[in-house]
Amino acid sequence: MPIFMPFTAEEVNALNAQENAYPLEFFQAFAQQITVYEDDDIWVVDKPVGLLSVNGKTLKVSLLARLERANPAVKLIHRLDMDTSGLLIFAKNAAAQTHISKQFIERLPQKKYQARVFGEWERVGATGEISVPVRYEPETKPRHIVDPSWSKHALTLYEVISHEQCNGQTVTRVMLKPVTGRSHQLRVHMVHVGHVMIGDPIYAEGTALAIAPRLNLHAQQLRLKHPTLGAWMDWESPSPF
Repeated sequence: MPIFMPFTAEEVNALNAQENAYPLEFFQAFAQQITVYEDDDIWVVDKPVGLLSVNGKTLKVSLLARLERANPAVKLIHRLDMDTSGLLIFAKNAAAQTHISKQFIERLPQKKYQARVFGEWERVGATGEISVPVRYEPETKPRHIVDPSWSKHALTLYEVISHEQCNGQTVTRVMLKPVTGRSHQLRVHMVHVGHVMIGDPIYAEGTALAIAPRLNLHAQQLRLKHPTLGAWMDWESPSPF
């Protein structure tokens, strides 16, 4: 799937040049600032918004690339969208990468995201599920769409946390738990129920886009088994919005 790149070619070149000019100390300080947990096998970080998880075809500024500068042994396991912030886990050796990647294939890790969506959606405390397939749509790239005929299902569990005001508009804070991990799944599922995430540069328009300076989607909780210790471990990152 192509990565949406909101930069001109000139801007990409400037960003790449700036990144290459940073000294090692910059990347070490960056890694230290975002580290939530680290041991000999795993590295849990709090990804900033606006940063790719991995390098794009042209833009070579990403979370993985920066962590590799601080520690060349780091290995990718999963990703977050550029516009999404929050918890990501990396491996520090091949055995840990294989172990945790298998957990993700078997859908053992538990991930919860906090989001704010436009309008008042259901009552506070309401729970439910959204189960409709999501696929990439080349004609409207980089958007994904709901397609009931698509063979790969997508399942999201949700809980309504609160109704709030954001710049004079009613929004709903929700906790989202993706059971499956399709690209843009949470964003498209919210569009499907009629409540787009505020600040979403891809799916939101008009007021829903304008009232928030960023996509209001944050990977808040992560739970999985440690690859060596075998114990379940939990991490949490407070919502920045």
